[in-house]
Amino acid sequence: MYRRHHQRVFAICFRLSGQTSLADDMTQACFIRLWNKLAQFKGDSQFTTWLHRLCVRQAINELKAQQSLWRRFLPAEEIAHQEMPSVELTDYHLLDKCIARLPQRTRIVFVLCAIEGYQHNEIATLLNIAVGTSKAQYHNAKHLLQEMLT
Repeated sequence: MYRRHHQRVFAICFRLSGQTSLADDMTQACFIRLWNKLAQFKGDSQFTTWLHRLCVRQAINELKAQQSLWRRFLPAEEIAHQEMPSVELTDYHLLDKCIARLPQRTRIVFVLCAIEGYQHNEIATLLNIAVGTSKAQYHNAKHLLQEMLT
């Protein structure tokens, strides 16, 4: 199961996190969760659809947990002004490199909407934000990507 679905799960985790090492950790957490939840798969949908939703939710939970961890150690003003680290990705397409450079929340909303096909109301529920916030983040992501690509 791992060999068959690893690349897809890693791609989801990488696009959401923007960091290879974090995506590796998130991928492992997704497969652990998959193993623990496997008995809950009822066959109402395709396995890959169920796996995809499980991985997106797990990856978002991992990002929230990581963010929460750093909040304990860094002053709030440092977190607010913290930029995403520069990511060196020689094997990925230019667009993936630019997506990785987006601010975290903007990147997550963009990936979920533009790449994974979620609607703004679904994104709002997943991230516990307003639908308007999701739309604004998506608009900001498109604008920032356009600037990076020109």
